[in-house]
Amino acid sequence: MKILTFDIGGANTKKLVLMEGKIRSHIHYFPFWRKKDEFARFLGGIMEEADKIAVTMTAELSDVFNSRREGVEYILEACENVMEHPLYLSIRRRLLYRDEVKDPLELAAANWVASLYYMEKKFGMGILVDVGSTTTDILPFSKGKILTGKNDLERLERGELVYTGFLRTPVPAITDKLPYRGGLLPISSEYFAITADVYNILGMIAEYSCDTPDEKGKGKIDSMRRIARLLCSDLEDIGEDVLKKICRYLHEKQVEIISTSLMNVSRRHELNRVYGCGVGSVLAEEASNRLRLEYVDLSETICAPENLPCYGLAMMLEDLDK
Repeated sequence: MKILTFDIGGANTKKLVLMEGKIRSHIHYFPFWRKKDEFARFLGGIMEEADKIAVTMTAELSDVFNSRREGVEYILEACENVMEHPLYLSIRRRLLYRDEVKDPLELAAANWVASLYYMEKKFGMGILVDVGSTTTDILPFSKGKILTGKNDLERLERGELVYTGFLRTPVPAITDKLPYRGGLLPISSEYFAITADVYNILGMIAEYSCDTPDEKGKGKIDSMRRIARLLCSDLEDIGEDVLKKICRYLHEKQVEIISTSLMNVSRRHELNRVYGCGVGSVLAEEASNRLRLEYVDLSETICAPENLPCYGLAMMLEDLDK
C-alpha cells in the first residue's frame, strides 16, 4: 500500500510517501503570501498516485486570507481539485472526508495532532519540542490523556506554541537591543534581518532555504550586511568579529525564549524527558540541557524528523484498517 501525506504551511508544504516500510520525505518552499493563486497548480505538480492520501494544514493563517475559515476553505478546494478522496486531519484527532467537515476551523492548524499521535504511540509520555523555520511547538503528551490546548490560541496562552523559528523569525521579535561597545544598543524594528541570517553567519545551517528580507544574496557576507542594518549601519562600520558576537548573543536569546516556555510546560505536567526535532532541533537540545532535562534526538529514531506531522499522519492512515 502506498500512503501519501501533506502538511501545508504558509511558507513550506511538506510531503511524505510511505510504501512498504520505506519513506520519502520532501519539503517544498511555497510562500502563500506571494503565490496564493498558484497553489493548486503547485500542488498538482508535486502530487502522485497513492492508495491513501491525508492532509493537514497551517497555511490558513496567512494574511492573504481575510480569515482562517476562508483560508481552510481555499486549501480544501485546491486539494479536492488535485487529489482523489483525500482525508483531512481535525484538531479532534479525526480523519475526515470533505463532506464530513462540518466546521472548516476543525482543520485549522491541526498538524501538531499528527505529531503527537506518533509520539504517544512510540514513546508513551514526554515533551515534544519541534523547532521549525517559523515556530516552535512545545507539546506535552501522555498516552490516553489530552495535555495540550485545543487550538493555536490556547497553545499560545499555555506556552505550547512559541512564535520563534530557526529561519524566518525577524530579529526584532527576539530582542530590541543588541550588544555593542560594551553596552546594549536599541535596534531598528524594521524587517532587515531574520534568524536564517544569524545561523548562516554562525555556520549552523546547511542551506538558507527561505526568502531573504531584502531579496538579495544568501551568502554569509550578505547576512552580515543585513544584521548590520539593524544597527542602522554597514558591515564595513561594524566589522565581522562584532557581528559574529551579535549573532552569538541572538542565538542565546532565542534559546532563552524556548527554554522559558519549556520550563513552564515541564513543571506544569511534571515531565522531564524532551524529544527534539525540526530544522532547528539544536535549539531544542540546548534549551533542554540548560534546564537539565533528559534529551532524545528524534533524528536517531525516525527517518524524517524534519517532517514529523506528515509521518504521524501516515501512521494514522496505516492504523485506520487495523
